[in-house]
Amino acid sequence: MKRYWRNREARGNLILTLLMVLLSAVFVLPLFWTAVFATHTLQEVFQFPPPLWFGDQIAVNYSRIEAVFPPFRPILNSLIVVFPKTIGLVLVSALAGYGLARYVGRPGHKFLLAMTFATLFFPPSLALIPFFLQMSWLGWLNTFWPLIVPAMASGFGVIWMYTYIGSAIPHELYEAAEMDNSGPLATFVFVVLPIIRPALAALGVWTVISTWNDFQLPLVVLGDGTKFTVPLALTMLSRTHFSDTPAVMLATLIGWVPVFILFVLLSWQFIAGLTSGAVK
Repeated sequence: MKRYWRNREARGNLILTLLMVLLSAVFVLPLFWTAVFATHTLQEVFQFPPPLWFGDQIAVNYSRIEAVFPPFRPILNSLIVVFPKTIGLVLVSALAGYGLARYVGRPGHKFLLAMTFATLFFPPSLALIPFFLQMSWLGWLNTFWPLIVPAMASGFGVIWMYTYIGSAIPHELYEAAEMDNSGPLATFVFVVLPIIRPALAALGVWTVISTWNDFQLPLVVLGDGTKFTVPLALTMLSRTHFSDTPAVMLATLIGWVPVFILFVLLSWQFIAGLTSGAVK
């Protein structure tokens, strides 16, 4: 009987593994085809059956991208936006979440928490026109400042850190820090931050990916093509060479590589942050 159940469990694990492999292939196939099409000519891409392996036209396709814009300038522009915004958003969210999680029951706590939750129910497009007018009044149009400074205040980030800190750090730890004459800021830096690193990494990766893929806000505030981020540059390339699929695919692949590298470097912390609640 035990051997029967062990064999049944082994067969179940094998079937589940095969299903996961097939599911992974479904998600990887579009990326693989993007890389394959980026190395072929336009005629080869639209032939039937389409090419299933890499070609030798990557240099030609790269030269067609250069005819529109320097391929790595949009990447640099996106990095200029991504890094300060991510660092600022994570830091502000962690500080605000720490304050809400530690000082529960203080006057105004419920009101601040309710207002923070309320920001999650309003789509950013509702405030697009007032935001544009405000940035114009500040003289920030056609600069990177509107993409960095206002975005550091994130309702989602604050709620994320508030929830994580509230579940990961007991109030007895704060009391122990106070007995050691540790102030609120010192407690945050030396006690709280080391414990919440998975949540910081998860929020950071989410911020990087969402900022890298953001199209609407850069389209509104950026008018100079030399300051276009990756999504805007890809749109400009698509409009200029609307039928040049290999060049568009190659540009997409180039713009995707930095995000992939960052995700690989932080993936273990990202997964730990997402699954921490399930293992507590």
